[in-house]
Amino acid sequence: KTWVMGSILGDMSKKAKGPGPVSPESLKAQLEGTEVLAKRPDGLDAFVCTHHGTFHCDEVMACVMLKCLDEFQSLPILRTRDAAEIDKATIVVDVGGTYEPEKQRFDHHQKTFTETYSEAYSGIKLSSAGLVFKHFGGKVVEALCGPLEEKAKAAIVAKTYDNLIRELDALDNGVQVADEPRYRIVTHLGARIGRLNPSWQEENSPEVENQRFKEAMLVAAKELCDIVRGYAQHWLPARSLVEEALHKRKEVHPSCEIMTLEQFCPWQDHLFDLEEEEEEYRSPLVKYVIFQDSRGSWRVQAAPKTRGSFELRQGLPSAWRGVRD
Repeated sequence: KTWVMGSILGDMSKKAKGPGPVSPESLKAQLEGTEVLAKRPDGLDAFVCTHHGTFHCDEVMACVMLKCLDEFQSLPILRTRDAAEIDKATIVVDVGGTYEPEKQRFDHHQKTFTETYSEAYSGIKLSSAGLVFKHFGGKVVEALCGPLEEKAKAAIVAKTYDNLIRELDALDNGVQVADEPRYRIVTHLGARIGRLNPSWQEENSPEVENQRFKEAMLVAAKELCDIVRGYAQHWLPARSLVEEALHKRKEVHPSCEIMTLEQFCPWQDHLFDLEEEEEEYRSPLVKYVIFQDSRGSWRVQAAPKTRGSFELRQGLPSAWRGVRD
């Protein structure tokens, strides 16, 4: 069963390498050509709506994700807080005071709002980015990566929320990365988007604001493309190699505590992911990983005790550590 799953994942990895209908270049051109309006022209019946004023990363990313999809690709974006105008919109993000997905209304500011992405993220309520991703994430992933098998798509969707969209949800809802952080990170996506707002010393107008919003969408679009396409092109194939090595570890040593990679790839995160997903990969845990580096030398590396830890499950004998040739 395990080997079949690994083989399927390998096939999915190959499929994921093909470009989706939306390339980084076409998305950039699409956003550059998008009208961002302060006032709805007479006769405009179909448009995306978000709020005017200071913009944040969540609604910027929400708009970028919508612009990846056929049904919203050609629509202008109206930035307003006028309730009558909001009511006319095709889809609304981060404004309007209601979350009604069946009506394509995706605001999270109302006091009654408690929605999270899943039970695993119970401490972080969704922002407009999380809401759009929760309802359209699969479509966005396939737009950027091309057709995917369901298991591959689900893996990339889960990884994208965990490593990109969750951060935007947390930032917009005031959830810190730690209870007592020892320093502040000021170069993250949310901070870079925030700095594109006109400063108090600059001349400001709805036109200036909206032009900066377009610039912000280009920054967010590059981040989205780099991350999602990177998972399809690099992360997913590496996962397949690690799963294959886990399946074959008994052939390496009868203890099943040593695995050999057919070729080098980033393996630590995949090892922990697969161990969490499959009981058979936890019994027993892998202690050592053997692989050939880019210069053709064979190396052995001890597995960390926990994800990101410097503590090892079982270190090599002292006499072996750091030995070459």
